[in-house]
This record gives sequence, structure tokens and C-alpha cells, in this order.
Amino acid sequence: MDEPEAAPPHAGERLTRDDVLRLIEEHGGPEGLDLRWADLRDLDLPGAHLTAANLQGADLRGANLKYAALQRADVRRANLGGADLEQANLHGADLSQANLEGACLGQTSLQGTRLWYAYLHETCAAGADLRRARLAYANLRDADLEGAHWGDYVLGDEIAHEFDEAASAYRALKQRHTEAGMHDIAGEFHYREMEVRRKLAWKERRLPYALSMYLLRFLYGYGERPERVIGWVAAVILGFALGHWISGTVDQGFLGALYYSAVSFTALGYGAWAPEPQGWAGRFLGVGESLIGVFMMALFLVTFTRKMTR
Repeated sequence: MDEPEAAPPHAGERLTRDDVLRLIEEHGGPEGLDLRWADLRDLDLPGAHLTAANLQGADLRGANLKYAALQRADVRRANLGGADLEQANLHGADLSQANLEGACLGQTSLQGTRLWYAYLHETCAAGADLRRARLAYANLRDADLEGAHWGDYVLGDEIAHEFDEAASAYRALKQRHTEAGMHDIAGEFHYREMEVRRKLAWKERRLPYALSMYLLRFLYGYGERPERVIGWVAAVILGFALGHWISGTVDQGFLGALYYSAVSFTALGYGAWAPEPQGWAGRFLGVGESLIGVFMMALFLVTFTRKMTR
């Protein structure tokens, strides 16, 4: 018969700064130090070394942990309401289901930190390093994320191939940044959300949907990359011009073929300046290019307008 798990040694015990420092010394360092469910309210321990400590469920409301080293610490379900963690190092820590309401995380290192289901209502994370953070299902209502460093905007959830969770995190971040008026960053998270949806479709072998998402990605970046449309416009005009020139449907050299292709693409009307194509093949190519051109110009206008009116 399995023996019941021993209760945490300091569960519910009110610990002071001196108590924590003594326990770290007795333990031979912070790594693995068991402070689960300890009462650490209003603890004044700036610059504390608590690397890889176990603070699961601890009550840290109002604690002063500025500049503290909490790398890889287990802070799951801890109550950090109103705590000061400014410029602390929480790289790789686990704050799943932690309460961070009203906490200060200004310029805090949260790189690779797990924040699943964390409560970040009115949390100040201005200037925080959130590269590769894992934010699935986190409550970001009224969180201050201004100036946060996201790197390439790829969250750790996506890197771990947890695509459903990543989509949830990107959607929440998009909504929060939209509410805060940071539309360019919201657009980046919209792009990442579409990317993980594409990856999930590919993983689940929903090939038609995955291929359509690939097309939208390359064509105009899910509405966030209008410059891609410009690239495709240039490619289409140049491609049709080369086709006319190589096939000989336009007999005025490459420049004549390029001019004919550009006029066809823009559907402005040939007038007296455009060369007459040879045969019906050239004429039908011109009609086809006009249809593509109308579609792509409309696509560019919609995408560009969407970006500029934010």
C-alpha cells in the first residue's frame, strides 16, 4: 500500500525574510527548497536567489521580489497579487494558474515562462521579456503589455507543437493589443494565430484547408503583409511578359511584351500604344491576366487600407 504523500514542511506557516534566508542556507542553496503553500505575504526579499525553488501554492501577496532570481522555479497556483517582481528573472519558471492580479512585472524576464491559466488582470508587464512565453488560456484582461519584448512573436506553445493552445494564446493577445490600441502588434499575433491554424490543419491531415491557408499566407500574409501582394503583382506582370516574348505572341521585343503585360494586368485599355498580339493565344492570355490583375489590385487595396486605417 502506498504511503500518503508527506505534507509540505512549511504549509500555512508565516515566514519572514530571516526565516527564508535561513532555510536557503540550511538547504545548501535554493534549488529544490520546499516552500509549498507557505505564507510569505509582504515578504521583503529584493534580489533573493530562489532559483528552482518550489513555491507552489505559496501566498506571496504584496511581496517585494525586485531583481529576484526565480529561474525554473515552480510557482504554480501561487498567489502573487500585488507583488513587486520588477526586473526579476523568471526565465523558464512555471506560473501556471498563478494569481498575478495587480502585480508589477515591469522589465521582468519571462522568457520561456509557463503562464497557462494565469490570472493577469491589471498586471503591469510593461517592458517585460516575453519571448517564447507560454500563455495558453491566460486571463489578460486590462494587463499592461506596452513595450513588452516578443521577439519574433512566436510563443513557446507553438514551438512545442501545442497548436490549439497557441491559437488560444494568440487570439487573447490579439484582442488585448487591439483594446490597448496597439494594432500593429495585434496584427502580428493575428498572423501567428493563422499560422498555427494552418499547422494544425496540416497535422490533422485536413489538406484542402491547409493548402488554402498556405495560399493565403504566400499571397498576402493573412491580410498582414500587403508588400507580398506587390511582389506577386511584379511576378505576374514579368511572368506574362516573358511568356509573350518567348512564345512570340508579341513581336516588339521584350519591352513591347512587358508593356502589353502591364496594360493587360491593369485592365486600363490598350489604346493605340499597346502592340497587337499574334493569334488568339496572346489575346486570351491578355484577358486572363486582366482578370488576375483586377483581383490582385482589389486584394492589395483591401489589405493596404486595413493596415493604414488602424
